[in-house]
Amino acid sequence: MKRSLVFLILITLSLQLVQSSGVGITPVYYKEFFEPGLTKTYSFHAFATNSEDGVDLYIKGDLAEYVTLSTDHLPDGGNFKVEISLPDEIAIPGTHKIYVGAIEASGAEGAMVGGIAAIQGRIDILVPYPGKYAQSIFKMSNINQGEEAPYELEIQSLGTESIIVNPKIEVHKIGSTEVIITEKFPEINMESKETQNINGMLKTKELPPGEYIAYATIEWGETTILNQTFRVGEFLVDIVDYDYEFEQGKINPFRIEVENKWNTRIEEVFATVSITDAGTLITDFKTVSVDTKPWEIKNITGYFDTTNLEAKRYTAKIILSYDGATTSKLVAIYVHEPSSKTYMNYIIIASIVAILIFTIFIYLIWKVNKLSNQNGKKK
Repeated sequence: MKRSLVFLILITLSLQLVQSSGVGITPVYYKEFFEPGLTKTYSFHAFATNSEDGVDLYIKGDLAEYVTLSTDHLPDGGNFKVEISLPDEIAIPGTHKIYVGAIEASGAEGAMVGGIAAIQGRIDILVPYPGKYAQSIFKMSNINQGEEAPYELEIQSLGTESIIVNPKIEVHKIGSTEVIITEKFPEINMESKETQNINGMLKTKELPPGEYIAYATIEWGETTILNQTFRVGEFLVDIVDYDYEFEQGKINPFRIEVENKWNTRIEEVFATVSITDAGTLITDFKTVSVDTKPWEIKNITGYFDTTNLEAKRYTAKIILSYDGATTSKLVAIYVHEPSSKTYMNYIIIASIVAILIFTIFIYLIWKVNKLSNQNGKKK
């Protein structure tokens, strides 16, 4: 009964997830700086592919009382308007979120309950902080060896006063304090509510493959330090791990874990595995081929037939092939006797030991009795 209940719950959850993919709203995000008494209208579009009853609309958030929908129901989906009429003052500075929701109409009361798909767009109202205040966003992208690294630095003046900004970017090798690249920018004067976007390319062409960390330092009266790690890729698919223990007398899966260390997709990666014993080739086989995404770790599998092999240590040479290049590794592998045979050996050994112990025990009893009888006769 419990299993049936769990099964029904899992099915219900699965159906909810499938249904939620049929509800949509666009755009998903607007941003607005607060102004006293601001009135503004935003356009949205909503749809529900799995509902015959259309889409219900709703508003949530701490500023919901200042928001009006042009309609709260769309019979077939479609466009609608959201109007905000802000007060003259909002006491709490920072970002206030207004959620614009679309939900499948159920055709009955209780539409906004579990099991009905819903999704939300958002309008952010940014209320300035008293005095000087700045927030920043810093992004970096992975690259391949010989490329320049793109960066994005966004600086927002979110205070009531203007600020003077001095930004710079420094790059370190992960685990090192040495600065290997520095990018400085001219001083920027920013008014309240102003946003500056600084996009460019770092001079990373000479960096060797590896992991790096970039620090963006923004001086604006205070100091903001943001960091982003990024990787410089090399054209390599590496052998990360592999199976090395196999059972005698059967066809065993031979799994190899590989990692794409290139910041680009590498297709048709496969391995050829050669098994040798004291330099003599015993067998070889190929794995299936796979496509790998940038930096992806993936398993590829071949099959190793140990039907006629002894239980012992062997040497395996794994050669990965991909886009005209190869990676190889020489490893030790082990073929073991089947677990059932090993188990029987343990039983036989344990039985022999038990018989020996029992024999010794009987002998000791007999010896003690014999000594007792001899002592009795002497008396």
